[in-house]
Amino acid sequence: MRGWRWLAPAIVVLLAVTAWPVGRAIWTSLSTDPATSPGDRSFVGVDNYVDVLTTRTWWIAVAATLAIITVMVVLQLLLGLAFAAALRRMTVLWPVARVVVLLPFALLAVVSAVVWRDAVTTGFAAAWFRLDDLGPVGQLVAVSLGEVWRGTGITAVILLAGLLRVSTSLMASAVADGATAWQRFRRVVLPAMAPAIAVAVVYRALDALRMLEGPLLVDQPGTDVRTVPVLVWDTTFSRFELGLGAAMSVLLLVFAVLLAAALVPLLRVRRTV
Repeated sequence: MRGWRWLAPAIVVLLAVTAWPVGRAIWTSLSTDPATSPGDRSFVGVDNYVDVLTTRTWWIAVAATLAIITVMVVLQLLLGLAFAAALRRMTVLWPVARVVVLLPFALLAVVSAVVWRDAVTTGFAAAWFRLDDLGPVGQLVAVSLGEVWRGTGITAVILLAGLLRVSTSLMASAVADGATAWQRFRRVVLPAMAPAIAVAVVYRALDALRMLEGPLLVDQPGTDVRTVPVLVWDTTFSRFELGLGAAMSVLLLVFAVLLAAALVPLLRVRRTV
């Protein structure tokens, strides 16, 4: 009960800040609300949700978003683990290195997306690898890799916190017992790092889910490959269908909750007695 007393003020503030926007979005999603004709608003119930969930474009966007999230999280985990292992071995430049790896994350997402988009279209990557016109899909891959580059540093710092929990005495005992490098990694390092890995995966997955700047920069009219946030943006601010856009926003929120609810139990540390 003492823990809840400390958490209560934060929960109250969180509800006060989010309750009104979420409630407003839900109410708007239950009506047709074209921005071009404010007087034509009418209550339609769940019709907007039915329209979204029965549209092929929505499910293509969901599949594209899940694919991007999966690739981005896996790459950031692998690269972040390599950086974390390197940072742990550093001694002299330890404080400076921790700051340097975070510099890409301090860069605005839209700046990173522009740099990586231009690199594969007219920049050095196009010249080095002789890339022709990649189209919207290729450019979407490029800006997604840019987000991987931007987020690898923060992932490495999170994983480094878990790597520092690995007991040196336990590692020495494992070496003395003849455990191979893979066995030490799987049975000693990974269990100790499990909480940090869980935090990194959930945080970066949810952060990738809301990624808008990069996909929006490479979005082209008529293309079928879009992420969910771009589809919400286009519906709300290009087609001015506020009710349908609000329904997509609510579904995106539900999608984020379901994604977190699936990842947390999956990555939960199970202790054996």
